[in-house]
Amino acid sequence: MDRFIAVVIIVCLSIMMVPYGSLCVISSGALRSAYQMLFAWETRSWNILEGDHYIIKYQNGDQENARLTLQEAERLYEPLGEYFGCFPEKRVPVAIYRNKSALNRVFGWDSDINAMGVYWGGVIRLLSPDDWLDEFSRAAREDVYRRHGPIAHEYIHLLVDYKTRGNYPRWLTEGLAQYGEKYCTGMATVTASAEERPALSISLEDLDKKFDDPEWQDYCYTVSEEMVEFMISNYGADSIPLLLEELGRGKGVDSAFHKVLGVNLRDFTNEYHSENIKTEKCQKIS
Repeated sequence: MDRFIAVVIIVCLSIMMVPYGSLCVISSGALRSAYQMLFAWETRSWNILEGDHYIIKYQNGDQENARLTLQEAERLYEPLGEYFGCFPEKRVPVAIYRNKSALNRVFGWDSDINAMGVYWGGVIRLLSPDDWLDEFSRAAREDVYRRHGPIAHEYIHLLVDYKTRGNYPRWLTEGLAQYGEKYCTGMATVTASAEERPALSISLEDLDKKFDDPEWQDYCYTVSEEMVEFMISNYGADSIPLLLEELGRGKGVDSAFHKVLGVNLRDFTNEYHSENIKTEKCQKIS
């Protein structure tokens, strides 16, 4: 058994050493199960706090943060599950890391990566609030953590991964995560007007590749969120779980869009793009 565990660990470690940002699109099925075995081994000596739907693993010094994390995660479980039409069968493992170095070390990332949370292979890993909210009082810290923390964002990535069985483009999961976290944390969700909406100046394939390019990062995240908001505004919120279901059946993104929205991906992006062009012309005339 020890030899088998060692083999699994070696395989998982070789898979994990991937560039930051590649994690979102390759975790599913057997890989998810293998990765969770590695996670259980890695955190075997950590403290555990169990809830109805989550298992929080943490180290000494993060007891209060574990309690707060579990409380917030349980609060989000029902609304996010209903919105995305997905409720995991087993309790979701969540790990809290004391500092950025410890979190980055898990994935072999450089020290300049500043992730507050990471979803990968059925596991949510979070940076301890002590590392990025130390200037706030305890009461203020709890409020900021609930409103701006990474729990909702990373849990949405998990739901998208489970619902689609790993079959999704990055722009879609990032757009859904940004939109969904605002929806469930009480942040403003005002849909941008056409004149405020950024133009899609590159292909969706290139957009997926540029999320981790510092020069393109802000643009990619903004466009992905705006495209999701555009989709919901024009095709309804009910289209989201239906779209994810089609992807989960193995359909390509283009086929899934055509079946659920009635337009293929190219027509959808043209609709998004044409609104910006139309608005620009109106502004020039006025």
